[in-house]
Amino acid sequence: MKKIIAATSVILILTLFYYPVFDDKNVSFVIIFVCFAVLIFSVAKLYSPGKKDYELFEKEMDRQHEFDGIFQYTNEGFCFEQNNETEFIKWDEIISVYSFTIPSPFAERQSGLEIITAVKSYEFDEKVTSGIVKLEDQLYNNLSDWEMDWPTVKMNNYGLKKTLLFEKKNF
Repeated sequence: MKKIIAATSVILILTLFYYPVFDDKNVSFVIIFVCFAVLIFSVAKLYSPGKKDYELFEKEMDRQHEFDGIFQYTNEGFCFEQNNETEFIKWDEIISVYSFTIPSPFAERQSGLEIITAVKSYEFDEKVTSGIVKLEDQLYNNLSDWEMDWPTVKMNNYGLKKTLLFEKKNF
């Protein structure tokens, strides 16, 4: 593609330098018009996302859905290592799961998951926590009443927004 752009540019420059190329000015106009058209479409093709970009995106998403990160999963729950401590959370102990977003001075918004058990609350940031995409999949598959259409609620004046994803019915 870059060779086509270079060749068309050379033809265009030569045509403009030796104007008119032929005795008829219309031939020069046609050459200039065709060169501009080829340049515009070539540059558009070069910089537009194509099928390769989509395939790379699909491969990356498949990799993220398979990547465990800091988590290890069992039939009873999952464990993770944080601050040199390994903690195990059973699926049965989870009382609620929230998706949250808060304003950040370094980015537009910071988002993640909050998992609440009877003993402790855990927060996992999407940008920092490796393996959070698979954690979301595992939570969805192992918690029975997972809801994706709960309304987002603004929690405080600082801009914290939470969406309830799961809440245990018999708590």
